[in-house]
Amino acid sequence: MIQPSAPIETRIDPSDPAGSHSGNLVRPIHRIRRRAVTSDTARTELEAYKLSLRKYAPVQKGIKGLPWECQSHCIKCDNTVPSRYVYDRDEDAIYLEFACPVCGAYRERHEDVLFVKNKPGYTEHQPKRTYKGFIIRPVVKNLPKTVETLCPECSCNILGRYYVKENTVYIEKTCPEHGYFRDRISTDARLYIKSTRSIFEDERGVYDPQIDKAHSCPSDCGLCNQHISTSCLAQVDLTNRCNLTCPVCFACANTAGYVSEPSFEMVVEMLQALREQHPYPSTAVQFTGGEPTIHPEFHRIVRKTNEMGFTHVQIATNGITHANLEFAERSAEAGLHTLYLQFDGLDDRIYKKVRAEPLLEKKLKAIENCKKTGLKICLVPTIIKGFNDDQVAKIFKFAVEHSDAISAISYQPVVFTGRINKRDLDKKRYTLGDLAHDIANCSGADPHRDFFPLSFLTPMSRVMELLDGKPKIRPSCHSDCAFGTYFFVTPEHEAIPIPKLFDVAKLFGGFNELHKKIKAKRDLANGFDKLTMLATFLKSYRWKEYDKRISPFTFIRALQGLTNKEQGRGAGEKKSYKTLMAAGMHFMDRYNYDVERVRRCVIQYSTPDGIYPFCTINSGPSYRHYIERMYAMANPEWQAENPMIALRPSSHPNAVMPWANRFGTQDDENEQWVGGRVENKLMLPILAAGAMKPKGANGNGGCGSGCGCH
Repeated sequence: MIQPSAPIETRIDPSDPAGSHSGNLVRPIHRIRRRAVTSDTARTELEAYKLSLRKYAPVQKGIKGLPWECQSHCIKCDNTVPSRYVYDRDEDAIYLEFACPVCGAYRERHEDVLFVKNKPGYTEHQPKRTYKGFIIRPVVKNLPKTVETLCPECSCNILGRYYVKENTVYIEKTCPEHGYFRDRISTDARLYIKSTRSIFEDERGVYDPQIDKAHSCPSDCGLCNQHISTSCLAQVDLTNRCNLTCPVCFACANTAGYVSEPSFEMVVEMLQALREQHPYPSTAVQFTGGEPTIHPEFHRIVRKTNEMGFTHVQIATNGITHANLEFAERSAEAGLHTLYLQFDGLDDRIYKKVRAEPLLEKKLKAIENCKKTGLKICLVPTIIKGFNDDQVAKIFKFAVEHSDAISAISYQPVVFTGRINKRDLDKKRYTLGDLAHDIANCSGADPHRDFFPLSFLTPMSRVMELLDGKPKIRPSCHSDCAFGTYFFVTPEHEAIPIPKLFDVAKLFGGFNELHKKIKAKRDLANGFDKLTMLATFLKSYRWKEYDKRISPFTFIRALQGLTNKEQGRGAGEKKSYKTLMAAGMHFMDRYNYDVERVRRCVIQYSTPDGIYPFCTINSGPSYRHYIERMYAMANPEWQAENPMIALRPSSHPNAVMPWANRFGTQDDENEQWVGGRVENKLMLPILAAGAMKPKGANGNGGCGSGCGCH
């Protein structure tokens, strides 16, 4: 067993202050504060890597970083031609100058917030600087536009652009060393522009970031003064071990050659760092990995998390352990609320290919057990174009049928964390534009009426804060990050898009303006303010679409269930109409990276090296393995210290039961595990756990599903 109270060995240069170097393990973790690394202060492997990302850094040089020589797509003749970005001083504008052999020389003005002095998008209430003084660049709402991005090969900061051709939004960029790259951002340019124009004012970051005076993003992570958002759903890795060995896994679970598994005390310190994140302390956390449920103190950690004031605790899981009813019961008792359940489709063909063994029946059993124990589920399908995008509709219909347990679907377009050739990238890239149309086609929704970015909900958090005076987490991510809609689900399992009945643009726009007016006068809403909020609801109802089953008050109860977990659970849940979120969370890879997106990341990892945005840990610069090695043990060493715990537990649902002293070391090869039956009769017997050996994984590539086993 791991001894939680065992001494922690730290590796610190004695000539430097404790905690001054990224890559050194320092305790307590929540007290980490440091300056950005420089060439004079770099001491660790991680710091050397961070420095290497600044090799070009044209944006950090300002207009001195221009002209930027590159290759660009001439949409007139469809050729890739020599070009360069230049700054026009007279116009205070950025132009892309083309030197096309076919079409001749011409230039095109680009929307820009990276170089120009008068940045578009500043309004009366749009903040101009973070709490620590870094300039906030507003989200650009028109195309083409310049973007600060990364080279897919070396991950260095370079310059690129978003542009439109035939209603498709593309990104293109040129690395001085590795050449030209192009990728698809959205297959619906109109929907993309609508999304950028549907967001509200930015936040201002945190009061006390862990890194001060950062040089650039994302080379100074952990969390720095350039970051604009606080955490909406925080992440904490519990282990890099797993009871699967998936051929695609950005965590390289079971294949890294070492075990990174924080002690109970380390986890508490990482949680404390999130609770001390002000002005909006984190209240929602997701444990991930690896497979988080195989941590030997998993339930103790969940219980402690609730005690620390987190009101929503969920896990990114493959669901295997919760196919064991007793495990699910203990999770519910400990205070677990939601399974963020890896669910790539309703066909074992997919699981055999992506997860290396058939898993559907175990997942169905886990869902059945969640119904029995009151746990909620968010289905998490990784969608690869041409492979399982045909499952989008099937998963949606399955979720509607099981809306008593399934409250959300977070479709996650594939993330390419390794090298991929241009042909395969183009073939497999699935965008949020694709997703919106696929969901609309199977649900009756209108993609242009019903779909909005996640950050569109921010005014709700602002208004709720006025009602009780308590800080609320704010989903203030970039408009490109997450996109979807909500449905009411009737008792007859009919899914009705909420925006069909409510003008949500009028509603949330009204809330945003109302928040400004009230906040200018007082910190708490009075009786008149509350009546004004109610009137805003009533005015937003589309009375021409009147449905006697769903009134404005039905929506109010549903929103209370989303923002107040006590309203959405137990007895309160019975008073709320069932709702289903169907959305996409498109994490970035180096091919489609936009630094302005990562500055607004609300999916933040609390790690032993500080708080890192999701798309810096698992993609982009991919800091995961540098951080894991800070507290890792080589496999043989770890196994010697933990002889009763399996390095790679069996995928048998009964393999890991800590209360019965089972940690996956038992031989389950000949043990038959038979699932129960559910009403849709999809449950079938599951054969012996050892019936199909998982294929090895080489750790290259990744699917970006938000769970370490994906």
